[in-house]
Amino acid sequence: MVSFLLALRERRVWRDPVRKQRTLLSFSATEEDGGRDLARAARCVRDPELRAHLERHSRDEARHAALFRARAAEVAQEHGLAAGGDDAHGRAWDLASARRALALEAHGLSNSAAIDSAGELEYVAMLHVAERKAAELFSAYRDMNAGDPATRAVFEAILKDEKYHVAYTGTFLEKWRKLGRGAEVERALGAAAGSRWLGAWKRVGLRSAAGFSHAVLFALYWTLLAPFGLLARRRAAPRGWQAPRAGSTAQY
Repeated sequence: MVSFLLALRERRVWRDPVRKQRTLLSFSATEEDGGRDLARAARCVRDPELRAHLERHSRDEARHAALFRARAAEVAQEHGLAAGGDDAHGRAWDLASARRALALEAHGLSNSAAIDSAGELEYVAMLHVAERKAAELFSAYRDMNAGDPATRAVFEAILKDEKYHVAYTGTFLEKWRKLGRGAEVERALGAAAGSRWLGAWKRVGLRSAAGFSHAVLFALYWTLLAPFGLLARRRAAPRGWQAPRAGSTAQY
């Protein structure tokens, strides 16, 4: 049910030009941040092959930022909106909400997981988890924009790069497995997935505010609490005076 409600809200975002513009601008900013982090990571690694991939990945993120920013400007022009997304002030939920407040990088993982505080293997595992999720989300957003060919084309172009990002990070993880570091790889993947899961639930709470919480509580009440409450009342011991049942003997 949670996934259904979120998908419904996301579809509404892409149908609203104000929310769409603001979301595209947010994606642009976070992709740009991710590109800078990757460029810094590339300067730290010792493996020249990994460094080359990270440098290309950084350039990809910068290009994605430009694509999102350009499409946001087109949406603003098409609908007469302010170029900086100021028209979104006071608007309801959109995909841009809560990203910067949680210090999340382009694909939803904390910037604190930088290579200087993690290590090459852990950093690549984090990237692998993030890029797989990004490919999944961008595929969904591409499909949600079936009626907007220009926005759909942006996601199509970016998805080609996401497939490469998943492939090269997966190749390095497999290489480390073959070198006898399989346990480290699995630990790093588990840690990356866990940090993403926690961050996702934090974003759900911040983005959706009271309305979503009320919907979930309403569903929980009628599917769990109400039936159990009714059952408990039916089984509860009688209170106060009641007429004795037929055939029973009163005790004094």
